[in-house]
Amino acid sequence: MISKMTASGGQFTLGIVLLIAILTLLLMATQSYFNSSEINSLVEQAEENNLEYEVVIHNQLTNSYSFTVPTDSKK
Repeated sequence: MISKMTASGGQFTLGIVLLIAILTLLLMATQSYFNSSEINSLVEQAEENNLEYEVVIHNQLTNSYSFTVPTDSKK
């Protein structure tokens, strides 16, 4: 009886861990997608306005970034 309870408790714990892992991966993929879209939009706008810009990707997994346009970047 106790071994059945322990096995089902272990399965429940494993299920929770897998659910958390899947949700984490889904959130990271979503963040990466939206950051990539935002970077593309910023780059397009800067190029349309003939501005120099700098994009630094801080994390390849999530595409977290810094985007800067120097104040004297007009060509």
